[in-house]
Amino acid sequence: MKKNGRKRRKRVLLRLQYVLTGAAVVCVAVIALLLVHTLGDNEISGPGGNAGSALLASGGNAFAAAGEEAAQMAVPVVSEDATAGQEKNGNDEMPDDVEEITRSSPEELAAESGVPRIRIVLDPGHGGPGTTDEQELGAKYRDTFEKYLTLKIAQAAGQELSTYGNVEVLYTRETDKAMTLKERAAYAKAVDGDYLISFHLNASEEHNFFGSEVFTSAFGSYYAWGKGVGDQVLKQLEADGFVSKGVKTRLGRKGADYYGVIRESKEQGIPAIIIEHGYMDQDGDWSRMDTDEKLIQLGKSDAAGIAAFFGLQKGKNLSELPAADTTEPVSSPVRPDTTDPVNVYYTLTRQDTANAQITLHAEDPDSRVMYYDYSMDAGATWSELYLWPEETGEDITFMLPVMEAEEAELLIRAYNTYELRTEAVKK
Repeated sequence: MKKNGRKRRKRVLLRLQYVLTGAAVVCVAVIALLLVHTLGDNEISGPGGNAGSALLASGGNAFAAAGEEAAQMAVPVVSEDATAGQEKNGNDEMPDDVEEITRSSPEELAAESGVPRIRIVLDPGHGGPGTTDEQELGAKYRDTFEKYLTLKIAQAAGQELSTYGNVEVLYTRETDKAMTLKERAAYAKAVDGDYLISFHLNASEEHNFFGSEVFTSAFGSYYAWGKGVGDQVLKQLEADGFVSKGVKTRLGRKGADYYGVIRESKEQGIPAIIIEHGYMDQDGDWSRMDTDEKLIQLGKSDAAGIAAFFGLQKGKNLSELPAADTTEPVSSPVRPDTTDPVNVYYTLTRQDTANAQITLHAEDPDSRVMYYDYSMDAGATWSELYLWPEETGEDITFMLPVMEAEEAELLIRAYNTYELRTEAVKK
């Protein structure tokens, strides 16, 4: 009797366990259905949108799998069309922002075929093993010779130019080698050079002038090219601290170009210019060229000016070069300024017992007024040259320590860009 009762209770407990277990399964199923329904109505957009479904389908052990799926979906997908487009275009048609960063090396630029190229012959001025020939040595100041400095500048210019596309650089000399002016032009012709650029440094008889200048042919299209590239080079040199004396011409007694390398190059049909970077015998200019680093910077500035004129781009060959402005002058030859400044006078206003204010007036219709200087001992000695700021026009004002008794000894002169001068009269 007791045994039968225990069996009945056991069966009841087992049935209750089955019921509770079934109820639990039903609850889990309902909850799962509700979650699926909720996720279905609120679809997650973007990477990982299916991770919740993966978790429900695989139970608690699916957390890792879902995480891996979400991580994989976080990687951007490149469509087949996009990939095919990249393969078709290749590196030459990369997006602009990438192309701006990725530049070709000089070797790659030179190796690329089917692009227009300008052949520029760089001519380091002077050169040769002699120790007395001025033509070989060039200017001699600061315990060095011009020929050494021009070679460094030219090589730096060539290296920098080679980083631009559409250009081929050649040199008349790469060592301390003697060449006549005619040989330099003949070499440029022999290598099919399009242009010749000669590198020089300056000096003056009185050791007082300063500034950069460019000489070009006085004739027609040769002048137009020289004026255009010269202006761009001078703009770069001004940024280095030099003052610009402008692009100039000079004619010989027979009416031809005075400078041999320009004249001989023109005979060969090659436009040429001379860049006079600055004066070796003037302290201010010399301070901008007294180290190898500064000479290299001069070369880089030259290259930047040349590239700007031709529209060259750094690290990139263009399929077509932009047209450079080579508008020919109205009259040819373009003659140099051979006249002194005109209407040069000064007025003196007493300020105190030791100083006077000077207003100096000068005009130059053929070039521009460039410098002035003064003497307070009737011309026995003269001051250094001072720059006449172009923006001041025809009048400048400055102070001088002039005693009243010294006014009769005061002399003032004005100079133009061709270094011609006029002594001022007192008004």
